[in-house]
Amino acid sequence: MWINIEVIPQDEDTIYLPQKIAERFNTKINVAFAKRVIMAIVKPAPDNKTDEGQSFENPLRIMFSHKLAFKLQLLKSLTYQMKFNEHAIFIGPVIGLLLGRNNHLYSPFHMEKYSDRFGIYNKVGGLIYAFSPETIDWKNSVAYGLYYNNIKNAWQFGRFPLPTVIYRRDFHSKAETTKKLIKFTNAKMFNSCRFTKFVLFKYIKKDKDLSKYLPPTELSIDFKQVKSFINKYNNIILKPIGLSRGRGICIIKKDGNYYNISDYRNPEPIEMRLAGDEALKGYFKKNKDFFDRYLIQKHLSLAQVDGSPFDIRVVMQKERPPEWKCTGIECRVAAPKSLVTNISRGGYALTIDEALKGALPGCAEEHGSIKLKLDDLCHKLCESLDKSGHHFAEFGVDIAIDEDKGLWIIEVNVFPSFKGFKEMDYDTYLKIRYTPISYAAYLAGF
Repeated sequence: MWINIEVIPQDEDTIYLPQKIAERFNTKINVAFAKRVIMAIVKPAPDNKTDEGQSFENPLRIMFSHKLAFKLQLLKSLTYQMKFNEHAIFIGPVIGLLLGRNNHLYSPFHMEKYSDRFGIYNKVGGLIYAFSPETIDWKNSVAYGLYYNNIKNAWQFGRFPLPTVIYRRDFHSKAETTKKLIKFTNAKMFNSCRFTKFVLFKYIKKDKDLSKYLPPTELSIDFKQVKSFINKYNNIILKPIGLSRGRGICIIKKDGNYYNISDYRNPEPIEMRLAGDEALKGYFKKNKDFFDRYLIQKHLSLAQVDGSPFDIRVVMQKERPPEWKCTGIECRVAAPKSLVTNISRGGYALTIDEALKGALPGCAEEHGSIKLKLDDLCHKLCESLDKSGHHFAEFGVDIAIDEDKGLWIIEVNVFPSFKGFKEMDYDTYLKIRYTPISYAAYLAGF
């Protein structure tokens, strides 16, 4: 049932319900909003039209006393869903977007980038707000932040009850705060953990079925180890453990007695050709950061489109019911003469069908088989990560396809970007943006 709130001046905890609904309850009933539960007096109001409350566009108007609305921290400007049983009335959902600790940066202007998620608001309703862990008042179970006002299509400041469900959008909260929020929401804070590349590698390595999709990988320790890795695989890639989007990587290819280096640690990549082992050793002596939280990995010979390598970003999300589904696939093709596929590095996006047709000439049946294997791999990967004990609901899974049509797990992003989808297929982009809001409403019971 869809409702609007009308607040009337009255100094007792009272809710006025249409006669037919009020008759279902005793004179008092618990009214719940987020985790606030107040015992309220039920009084009948004149029956509304029978069709009211059946849709978001035609909600039922429910009256609350000022005292009850204040205790519940209800915002009267929103359209809510209302559910009830013989013991309680539930109003919601109340969904929080957990941002970072720099709450002084968050403004209506900053929040505009989240506004395109609310094309689904008429299916969800309720209070959806963004907050910083620094703005939580634990004593009163409230947070200060910005909520989305769908009538004005604007973000507005306010004080809100702590949400029943949290969609985590930043990973710089203190561990103690994160644990408290997980406990407060009964583990309904999704994307609760962000793992490094090496933690992910070690976790997947334990899975017999998935480990065969991992390229050879080690934690970078010293030059002797790196040199041994190069001797074994010829082409290697060095990746920082904690960065994404192609930042900080370096690719080394052995060519006889020479080493071709493509260093992407700066905005403009640096290409160099070193002669002999001593020159390579000197390069690493000047760049000791490669032995500080870096991975060393076999560099795969990727399939190519028009001479440029590409990889595959598969967006996996939980919907209703909470099962993993693929909500979008984009193939990211490197810019000309680049080995890095990230769009932020000048790459561009293609559909999976366009990429397979351009890179792997063959029949449609063969391409269909590759897509089925890709879908199966991503589902198995997500289901395996669910067993880690963390609550996940959204991944950007990066899969490489090599020249022999083999699939490889490259990375799993808990905080993926969707830039390519926005340019390539805007409808798919919007679906991806909507899905976490829909899932959050499901977790909240609406």
